[in-house]
Amino acid sequence: MTNEELKSKIEVDFKNDIQTVIISAQKEAIVTVSPEHYVALCQKLCEEKEYFFNHLSSLTAIDFPKENKITVVSHLWSYKHFHQLTIKVVADRSNPKVATLENIWKSANWFEREVFDLYGVVFEGHSDLRRIMMPDDYKKFPLRKDFADDGFIVKPS
Repeated sequence: MTNEELKSKIEVDFKNDIQTVIISAQKEAIVTVSPEHYVALCQKLCEEKEYFFNHLSSLTAIDFPKENKITVVSHLWSYKHFHQLTIKVVADRSNPKVATLENIWKSANWFEREVFDLYGVVFEGHSDLRRIMMPDDYKKFPLRKDFADDGFIVKPS
C-alpha cells in the first residue's frame, strides 16, 4: 500500500476518529487525532489486518510554548505490510495529559517515561510513570523550550 493509499484508507475507515491526515513533504502519512480517540485509533491500527502496525518505533514530543501545547508524536511500522505512519496528539502545555499506549505496544513504556521526564507529559494509565534520567524530586522539564538552567546541569569543561 502506498502512502497515498494508506492516507485514503485511513480517511474512510476513521473519518469520525481523526482530525486530519496529510502526506508530508517527505511523502509520509501523518494523522492528527484528538486525545479522546487516540488509544482507540492506535488499537485499531495495531490489530486490524489491513493496517497491522505491530511496532511502535518511537514516541516523542514537541513543545510549542507560544501555542500553549505539547504534541506527542508516535511513529508506527508494519512489518507485515512494510508501511509506516505518524500519529500526533496535542495536549495542553499547562497540564499535558495523554493516555498511555503501553497496553498496545510494550515499547511505549520507556518512550513515555522519557517524554514524561523531559517534557512533563503525564501518560494516564501508565504502569510505572516515573523519572528515567532526572532525579525524582526535580521539578523542571529540560526539553521544554522555556527551560532555564538552574545550575543542576553540569556543563563539561
